[in-house]
Amino acid sequence: MQKKTYLKLILVFGIFTTFWSCDDDFMETGSDLINTIELPPLYETENLVTYSKRVNRVQSNNLRLHTLADYQDPVFGNFKSSILTQLQLSVPNSDFGTDPELDSVVLTLPFYSREIEEEEFTLDSVQGDGEFFIKVYKSNHLLRNIDPGEDGEFDQNQLYYSDQISTFQPNIESEALAEVGPLNLEDFKERIELIQRSGAESIDTLSLAPRIRVHLPVQLFQEAILDKQGDLELVSNASFVNFFRGLHIVMEKANGDGVSAAFNLLDEDANVTLHYQTQRLQPNQDPENTEEEFENVWNRFRLNFDGIKVGLLEDNFLIDSSNPNTEEGEENLYLKGGAGYYSVIELFTGQDSDGDGVSDELQDLRDRDILVNDANLEFYVNEDVANSKANRINRIILFNLEDNTVLLDYFRDRTAGDSPSSSRISHLGPLLNVEDEGRRYRLRITDHINQVIASDSTNVKLGLMVTDNVNSSVQVEAETADDEIERIFRSAVEFTKGTVLHGSNSPVPEKRVKLKLQFTEIN
Repeated sequence: MQKKTYLKLILVFGIFTTFWSCDDDFMETGSDLINTIELPPLYETENLVTYSKRVNRVQSNNLRLHTLADYQDPVFGNFKSSILTQLQLSVPNSDFGTDPELDSVVLTLPFYSREIEEEEFTLDSVQGDGEFFIKVYKSNHLLRNIDPGEDGEFDQNQLYYSDQISTFQPNIESEALAEVGPLNLEDFKERIELIQRSGAESIDTLSLAPRIRVHLPVQLFQEAILDKQGDLELVSNASFVNFFRGLHIVMEKANGDGVSAAFNLLDEDANVTLHYQTQRLQPNQDPENTEEEFENVWNRFRLNFDGIKVGLLEDNFLIDSSNPNTEEGEENLYLKGGAGYYSVIELFTGQDSDGDGVSDELQDLRDRDILVNDANLEFYVNEDVANSKANRINRIILFNLEDNTVLLDYFRDRTAGDSPSSSRISHLGPLLNVEDEGRRYRLRITDHINQVIASDSTNVKLGLMVTDNVNSSVQVEAETADDEIERIFRSAVEFTKGTVLHGSNSPVPEKRVKLKLQFTEIN
C-alpha cells in the first residue's frame, strides 16, 4: 500500500514538473488553472506566530561595505557608525627619489553613484538629507590578524565586533587630524573637476564621479612616510601597520536628521594619496658628461585600505524587543540591518491535542497525503509606521533559524542570476506596491513546506532579515540576548536600513502574515 502511494506521488510530481517546465511564467498563488488542469482552492492558514528580536552585536571586520553615519531613522531612532581602519603601503620599500617634499595628502571616499543624465549623478546607499562633517583621527590601536588566545594558541583569526568603540577609544587620539564640512549630499550630484600634476611639467585635468575628499596634515605624513624612505618601517606592510596603526573616520551631523552612507573601501579610488615633489636622476645622454643631472618631478604615492577595517556602531534605538509575545505573536515585525533586528516565524502553531509537538493542522495535512504545488508567505509593510522612503527595503531574506542556513527553495530558484536586484525573485519576491492592497513581499517556500509535510521534516522556526544582496549567503559572527543565533548574513550587517511589517497579531486582519498553499491530494 505504501509503495503504491509513493508511485502515485512520483507520477503526480512528474506531471506537475512537466507543466511547470513548459511555462516560462511562474504560477501565482490563487491561479485557477495550470494549462488545463483545474486546481483546488487555496488553503490559507493563520496558525503562525511572528515576533522580533534584537541583534546585540555583529562581527564587523572582513566586510565588503562600511558605513559612516550619524542619522535619525524615522522609525528606529538615532544610530552612529564609524570606521577604524589600517592603512597599507601600495608599494612597500618604495623609492621616493632624492629630497622628497610632500605637497598635499588627500583621503578619498567615493560614493556609490550612477550617472542618470550627462554630468548628473544619483547617490546610492545613502539616507538622510541633513548637513554633516567628516572627521579623521589617528589611531594607535594595533589591529591584529590572529587572536593570541587565552593560552597563547595563536590558532584563530581575530574577530572584531560592532560594539567595541570603548575598547578602541583609549588608543584613539582625542584631537582630530582633519575635518571637512559642513557637507550636503546635494553637493555630490555632479562630477568633481581636479587639477593633478604628474611627471616634470605635465598637468592633468580629472573629471571624477562624486566622492568625499579630506585633506590630511602634510607634516605628519612627511615624517611618517617620505622621511622614512629606506627604513625598516616601510620595508613591508607588516612593519608599517605596527608603526602607523591606522585612522578612525567619523561622521557627525550638523543639523537635521543627519546622514548615513555606505562605502566600498576596496574601490581603487578609495585611498590616502600623497602628492609630492622630488629629484629624479636623469638618464645621461652625453657619454662625455660625467656629472649627474637631477630633475624636479611630481609623483604620487597611495596608501590603501586593504588591511583590517572595523565598523563601529552606536545606537539609541526606540524599539524594545526584549520581551516579545511568543505565544500570540506581535502586531509588528521589525527588521533592521547592522546590529539591528530580525524576526522569527513559527509555522503551524495551532492546537496540539496529543502533545506530540506536531500541531493538529500539520498532522492533518500529513495524513491527507498531499503534494504542495505552491506555498507562499505574504508580508505587508506597515505603512502607518514605516511611511518614509528611507524605510522601504527592496529585498528581505528567509532562513532556517535552527542552523542559520538558507532554505531549499533558495538553491532551486530558477530566477537566480548575477544581478542581486533581479535575482531569486521567485523565492524571495521583491517589494511590490499592489493596487488596493499596499506594499508587500511574497516569499515562495514550496520546497520547504513539502519537506515539512510530505517528508515529515522538523517544522523549524524561520528567521527573516533585510539584505541588499540576496545572492550572498556568507555569514559572520553575531550575538543576541538569548543566544538564539550565533551567525548572521554579512549582507544584513552591511545594509543598515530597516522597515516594519504587519505581524501575525496585527490589528488589521487582512494585512496579517499568512501562509497560502496550493496542493493536490494524491488519494
